Amino acid sequence: MTFARFPALSRRRLLTGLGAAAFSFGGPPGLLRAFAGTAARPTGTVTALAFDQGKLLLAAAGIWISADGGVNFLPRSEGPGAAVAALATHPDLPGVLYLATTANGLMRSLDAGLSWHPAGTGLPSSPMDAVAIAAQDPQTVYVAVRGDGLWQSKDGAKSWDFAMDRPLVDKVEVDVQALASVGSLSGMGGYWVYAGTAKGVSRVPDCFCRWSSLESSGAMEVSTGAAKSAPIDPALRLPHLSVASLAVAPSVPEVQFASLPSGVWKTEDTGATWRLVNKVLASPILAVDPLEPNHVVAADAGGAILSSRDGGATWAAPSAA
Repeated sequence: MTFARFPALSRRRLLTGLGAAAFSFGGPPGLLRAFAGTAARPTGTVTALAFDQGKLLLAAAGIWISADGGVNFLPRSEGPGAAVAALATHPDLPGVLYLATTANGLMRSLDAGLSWHPAGTGLPSSPMDAVAIAAQDPQTVYVAVRGDGLWQSKDGAKSWDFAMDRPLVDKVEVDVQALASVGSLSGMGGYWVYAGTAKGVSRVPDCFCRWSSLESSGAMEVSTGAAKSAPIDPALRLPHLSVASLAVAPSVPEVQFASLPSGVWKTEDTGATWRLVNKVLASPILAVDPLEPNHVVAADAGGAILSSRDGGATWAAPSAA
């Protein structure tokens, strides 16, 4: 087993490690109280966001946690190094987190991010760029492997099977940069996996038969045997640009958010039409609170955070309200 080489120890990293140990092993009450009361701002590049039972998790030079939507953060753990690409959680699995990394494979935490363990046995030894938990089945996990394709586990990451090649866009395979599972029963009667790439968003039903691109005709075909939808107004189409992040709440599958260089885009019809709802942050990382689907958080690489409490209609700096 190969572990990441952690950066040089600093005072901040030492305090982070002591705090994590206190949480993990029930350390001295005084140490736990002192650590729990010391809020800080994450440092380093923000690379992933996720909600776990209403708490916001953020990856940036370690794993951070906020109980007030991003107003205050506490360091949670060092995590598996700095090469974090994505975090995935599920409302039916409190405290269970999956973390895709570009250097250490797939990792999993069973204690809300305090400790991490390898979960990618059977996966290729290549960078993992995205991870998602199936909306309808929290034991099913999807991972995007760079230069390879989409892999699937149906037993909570105990074993893995190759599921699908990378999306084909303009006759060229493109890597998956973001993943989302959407439990929308439509068309072929299955569930869907959405993939953000450098060329927009594609999706595939969980039978993994064929990728469809949102940009190919303006609206996706519902099934291979269905008639094509009417053309979509170009102003309502998602731009044919790089997608940095996708976010959806399992309870509201028709509403999804996508992060592009122009800002945050939203669909309310499972991807047929889109509109720009936040043009302040470029290519931010996104997260939707499954327990409160109108609560959306966007964070850019530099750590600027904006929050919406009305499903993307208005945005402001996070508040505890």
